[in-house]
Amino acid sequence: MVLLLLAVTGIGGMLIDNLRFYARVAHLYTQEPDRKIAMPLEDVTKRQIADTWGAPRGTGRSHEGQDIFAPKGTPILSATNGYIYKIGQNNLGGQTVSVISAGGRVYYYAHLDRYAPNIEVGDAVTTRTVLGYVGTTGNAVGTPPHLHFGVYTTTGAINPLPLLTDRTAPRMTRENTTRQRLVNRKA
Repeated sequence: MVLLLLAVTGIGGMLIDNLRFYARVAHLYTQEPDRKIAMPLEDVTKRQIADTWGAPRGTGRSHEGQDIFAPKGTPILSATNGYIYKIGQNNLGGQTVSVISAGGRVYYYAHLDRYAPNIEVGDAVTTRTVLGYVGTTGNAVGTPPHLHFGVYTTTGAINPLPLLTDRTAPRMTRENTTRQRLVNRKA
């Protein structure tokens, strides 16, 4: 009778989905954390980021992340492969998305103008997945648009800047250039 009730109400499917998600998360904890992660914004390089890790932020608080400035609406990509762990709002971060990845590290994306369409907690992500768009929500209201990017381990926040690597544009080779010229001639 209980199984029938769970099946009819759809609660059974939700329970199974939650169990699958938590099993995947548990498996992530058994993996080594990523030593290098992708820059969450495509057209920003590591050299363009001013290191704001540990900077004072009000009374008794320091900055637990890096602010990556970009025009409002710039797509924010996941820095790692993993699963969307949380989507929500808070006073400091405004609209936020958290992704959990290898080693149980949580990657925190804050001040989003808006979320990417159709993302949900439990979704698998890659370094090409758009999570949302740069904005000024939370305590960033009145500041230039930026992404606050944080990395949290099981023991607390760590500086993401040493982990970040630039996203690379596709390399142009002689073969690619020749092929592109041929395509352009046909057009």
